[in-house]
Amino acid sequence: MGFLFHDFNVLTVQKNTSEKSSRGLLVRAAHFILFMLTLLSNYLPAQDAQPVSMFEITAITFEGNTTFDDEQLEEVIRTKETPGAVSKFFYSVFGEKLGSKPEYLDEIFLEEDKEQLILFYKHHSFFSTTINIQTTLDTVDESCSLVFNVSEGNRSFIDSLEYLGIDSIASDLKEQITFEPIITKGMAYEPPKAQSEIARILNILAENGYPQARFDKERSGAIHRASTNNFLLTISIVPGKRYAFGDVTVHVEPAREDIAPELIIRQLDFEQGELYSKRKTISSERSLNRLDLFESVRIDHPRFSDTLQSTLIPSDIFVRPRDRHEISPELSVSDENNTFNLGLGLGYTNRNFLGDARLFSIRARVRAQSLLEWNLGDVVLKGNGLSDESVIGAVELQFQIQQPYFFSKRLNGSWTSSIISEKQIEYKQSILRNKIGLSNQFAIYTYGLAEWTLERVSPEFEDSTKIPLIFTLQENQKQFNSILTLTLQRDKTNDIFSPTEGFFNSITVEESGILPKVLPSIKGDLPFTQYYKLILFGRWYDDLTTSKFNILAMKGRAGYQDKYGDSYSSGVNIPLNRRFFAGGSGSVRGWRARDLGAMPDSLLPLGGNFIFEGNLELRINHLRGFGKALWFDLDNVWGVYYLDFGNVWSDLKDFTLKDLAVAAGIGFRYETLFGPFRIDYGFRIYDPKEPAGHQTIFQKRFWGDVFSNGVLHFGIGHAF
Repeated sequence: MGFLFHDFNVLTVQKNTSEKSSRGLLVRAAHFILFMLTLLSNYLPAQDAQPVSMFEITAITFEGNTTFDDEQLEEVIRTKETPGAVSKFFYSVFGEKLGSKPEYLDEIFLEEDKEQLILFYKHHSFFSTTINIQTTLDTVDESCSLVFNVSEGNRSFIDSLEYLGIDSIASDLKEQITFEPIITKGMAYEPPKAQSEIARILNILAENGYPQARFDKERSGAIHRASTNNFLLTISIVPGKRYAFGDVTVHVEPAREDIAPELIIRQLDFEQGELYSKRKTISSERSLNRLDLFESVRIDHPRFSDTLQSTLIPSDIFVRPRDRHEISPELSVSDENNTFNLGLGLGYTNRNFLGDARLFSIRARVRAQSLLEWNLGDVVLKGNGLSDESVIGAVELQFQIQQPYFFSKRLNGSWTSSIISEKQIEYKQSILRNKIGLSNQFAIYTYGLAEWTLERVSPEFEDSTKIPLIFTLQENQKQFNSILTLTLQRDKTNDIFSPTEGFFNSITVEESGILPKVLPSIKGDLPFTQYYKLILFGRWYDDLTTSKFNILAMKGRAGYQDKYGDSYSSGVNIPLNRRFFAGGSGSVRGWRARDLGAMPDSLLPLGGNFIFEGNLELRINHLRGFGKALWFDLDNVWGVYYLDFGNVWSDLKDFTLKDLAVAAGIGFRYETLFGPFRIDYGFRIYDPKEPAGHQTIFQKRFWGDVFSNGVLHFGIGHAF
């Protein structure tokens, strides 16, 4: 029985094979002559590489192809059209890094292209396709054009499909195998899809206790009926023995009395007696690594063999603990609040605090925000110090306990207490925060987070004429709020620091005020705000190439909040640290942090209650393959070209499309172990606050107005 899933040895029900045999002899003879010529060339004096012919390929067309378009077929063949004059010039000067070489006619390539096109059609169920290539030479211009004449023939379909070897397995597993198969009766027969179907079946078996399941090629096949041009398919599987997880032995090296085997076993995604699954072994290793207790984790099983007497497979778990007590200095670089932050800190961590895999940590941090905008002359020379108006930053003392196992291994808890003093240009703010959080992994890529925050805020506005007095008096009051936050997120990006494929989506709902209403005793004498908030956030990434050379990245964010109940008509506003601000390195990059808003400039420091913004980036690895320059690995250098839009409004009813600010710019990224170092330069394309006739880039002087007023941003990690 012939088998077409892999080697295309098809048993066709017909008698005449002499023509194919003759053709095969000619092909073998041609390959032998080519081999001898190649062997002989190794003994000839070395010469500069010359094109096989002097005829440059100026046009390639396809005729007769109705199922696939020209672009699909062009990707299959090796022969290409010659590039334009500019690209050839750059190639002659810089080589393939910046240009493309001329393409010349090569008869050997054409024969290979014919074979590849026929193979491509076979992969898509056309088994009688013929290809003829017409070459037109221009001896004057030393150029040529190619026409690939395609005769597709009839398409082959699946007349019948039979699975062998699965009758002995459990009925529920058999149903899983036959449910939503990749190939079905009546479909066009495509060998790659048949291979995918086999892989799907073997994977299902391997994840349900049959790790030795294998494909039986001898009993499988694809019979080609010449009368109908269709196929009868048989897929045979040998399941092998069915295994389950057996005893678990834990090895802690070096040994630690505080790390009991039960602490490790409860984090596993499998139990003794459960059907063996390689996926659960891998996910168990990841679960143990997330505890932050171990430097390394490894789960081993004995090699599967038909000679094994037992079908219970033991597991050996090897872990190497991290230091239980750790004191570490911190140097932080971030874009918190959409601006460049440089911070110093000192931290203490106790791993396995009071047992049960808890982590206890203390962090003391000092953060300087927008350091490049500080007036260092007044800060240092005039002795104003950190009280100078230009100084922006924060000081924080944080205590945290993390409980990784809270009723189950998927549910984690945390308790965080913070004392924060924050300084902006217009005001200072002291924050006392106590937060309890629960996080749960609902599925492989889906997480949920619930937080309850008790927060006391004490704003203090500086003497300034920038903000109208009536607003200063309204904002300059202490609050004590009880805030409930629920977040659901789905993360299918392929890298934490520099994703190139996938997406990240989240929705956050926040409420403040319901608990003080229900339990008045928790609020004390301070006022509180009843408000609700909704935030939608998404990031999307697409590799426009197949080699992570050109990445398209997009981000969208929309948020709205408003007061309700008694607070709707009261003079108590939503706290400043809970409002929306726009502009900065993670927002619309033609503006500095908190400098963008669809409200009077005097009210920008107070933020808004509705935000809508989007970002589009093209990240290109221009210097890949150029090696190193000094200590820089040029493969890690990326150029970024971006377009940002958005704004923040005092209220949703104030939103208009004409208020959407637009910025563009260029950036530089250098990949490091902890994420890319980032520099962005942004300028304004459309500024809604400028006078009419002077709002767009086309209505301004580029160097005098646009370029000179651009904004430089620094950071660690991508903008999104």
